[in-house]
Amino acid sequence: MSDKILVVKVLVEKDGKFLVVQKTENYGWKAGKWELPGGKVEEGEKGFETAKREVEEETDLEIEDLHKVVRVEVEDDNQCVNCGIIHTNTVSGEVELSDEHQDHEWVRPDDFRIMDWHRDAGYVLPAMRYLQEYLSQ
Repeated sequence: MSDKILVVKVLVEKDGKFLVVQKTENYGWKAGKWELPGGKVEEGEKGFETAKREVEEETDLEIEDLHKVVRVEVEDDNQCVNCGIIHTNTVSGEVELSDEHQDHEWVRPDDFRIMDWHRDAGYVLPAMRYLQEYLSQ
């Protein structure tokens, strides 16, 4: 394995629903697939800083009061994605998508199972399923 990529994804909760975003058509195998807002940790950045920056860049929302949920590591032949999943229900603003995404939805936890996630985004399903247990620990 050659590369280790640090990523943060955010479970942004509002009124019992969670924000998901859909990749634009120019993202190859990710095109049209759903994911949580978030992205790569930049050098010198901490996870919560990445979460705030990425959510603002991708959706124009401001988030506060962040909580670590779980860290998931996904490996394939060429890379290892180390993903911190973070939760917040303190969100302000209205969604204004960047060029990276073409659509968004606020969905209930049960909807996560039936959405068309890209393969690197599916690791959020266990975090969503056990969110309350993770947060209470």
